[in-house]
Amino acid sequence: MDGLRIMNAQQMHLTFQRCVNVRVSNLVIKSPETSPNTDGVHVTQTRNIVITRSLIQTGDDCISIVDGSKNVQATDIKCGPGHGISIGSLGKGQSNDHVSDVLVNRARLSGTSNGVRIKTWQVFPSSISFSSQLYT
Repeated sequence: MDGLRIMNAQQMHLTFQRCVNVRVSNLVIKSPETSPNTDGVHVTQTRNIVITRSLIQTGDDCISIVDGSKNVQATDIKCGPGHGISIGSLGKGQSNDHVSDVLVNRARLSGTSNGVRIKTWQVFPSSISFSSQLYT
């Protein structure tokens, strides 16, 4: 997927659920900072997804990565406003959620309430890497 533009969605802008081998680039997502529950890209139960060279401005998570996701790469992402880039929530209600092999590289986060965060209850995701982040 290349060059998709989404503006002012009432909830999540773009969801990948139970997908394999996804490539997304030059994505532009824009919603007001005050818009609740407007995740930019929501990744769940998805394997081998690469999101690159994208601008995501929302009132919630720029990218949310939740249960069952594996081998997720986000590179050259401009994020903000919003909550930042989130992994989880994982393990709520003693569930056996699992996320692994996540790489966030060269993200620029500006005006976000969080940077890159992992939200867990009783579990910890494995093989998570963050490199070359810029927070302003």
